[in-house]
Amino acid sequence: MGMRFRATAAGRSTALASLALSAAVAAALSGCGTVHATGATGPASTGSTSPLTSAQSPAPAATPKQRAVADADAILASFAVPAGARKLSAAPTAVHGVLKSPALGLATPDLVDKAEWWIAPGAPHSVLGWEARHLPHRFSATGGATSPGAGFTTWTEIASLPDVPGVLDSRELMVTAVQDGDETAIRVDAQVTWLPARPASEQVPAAAKAVTVSMNLGPNQGGSRPPKPVTITDQATVRKLAALINGLASFPPGEISCPADFGDSVVLTFRAGPGAPALAVATADLAGCQGVHLTIDGKSEPALAGPGTDSGPQILSAAGLSWKIPAAGGVMAPS
Repeated sequence: MGMRFRATAAGRSTALASLALSAAVAAALSGCGTVHATGATGPASTGSTSPLTSAQSPAPAATPKQRAVADADAILASFAVPAGARKLSAAPTAVHGVLKSPALGLATPDLVDKAEWWIAPGAPHSVLGWEARHLPHRFSATGGATSPGAGFTTWTEIASLPDVPGVLDSRELMVTAVQDGDETAIRVDAQVTWLPARPASEQVPAAAKAVTVSMNLGPNQGGSRPPKPVTITDQATVRKLAALINGLASFPPGEISCPADFGDSVVLTFRAGPGAPALAVATADLAGCQGVHLTIDGKSEPALAGPGTDSGPQILSAAGLSWKIPAAGGVMAPS
């Protein structure tokens, strides 16, 4: 049976979509698939539809938070401004100030939320329908919701960009509309969450000069024996394996439902030399959520990698080993 792998922070991109779709009444949005294009489409009006091009990407030296801030600025600039809309300097006070806060939020400190407000002619449904038709092609419509209040209703439409592996794990454009007299008040949020950089204390120490590669087989392998452990002292290979582990991102936050995991794993034990005490041990699950469990000097560190990472095969390839990868059904598969 599958296991649930829970990290320490609230879920992000998937949690946002779930919250939106589980709101009081789901709003019907046009277009749910990802469409790829070379540029944005938008009105020739006061709106900005500047694409997220490589020229706008933050410098490589930027911290994850700095990259999230820059990304949120670019997402906010992607909002297609409806014809005749005028920008407000702050949230409108009408409708009980409902637009002072985002319609949906994420319970994580690693969040950038940049907002702006507009007043546009027409009713909310008309405005949001226009937005759906002018959504820049690099975004995917991912959900929406309606939320009734005391004498008013807010409508929210959410679009997203793919995550940036290991850096930004949620990139959302959220548009909320509410009737304000004979016009529509709009709140636009650019919400970006980042994965904090791993500190040096959570990485394989540079003192590691040897690494032992071993494999664990779970009970689903019918008593098959794993390959004999191999100790590697070639410094280029040791550095390559250490860099592979040190380059893994933190496991995605939130609760994730994982496929079946029967205990098969690849283990790297880093030492200062053959036979020396372990400096760090990295255990890469070969199934389930494919997390990597790291201990340094016997202390457990935050989980790494995650679904689809395939760290086990990467480890074997970097180590130059042609071991077979155990299959969940008990049949050894090619590595």
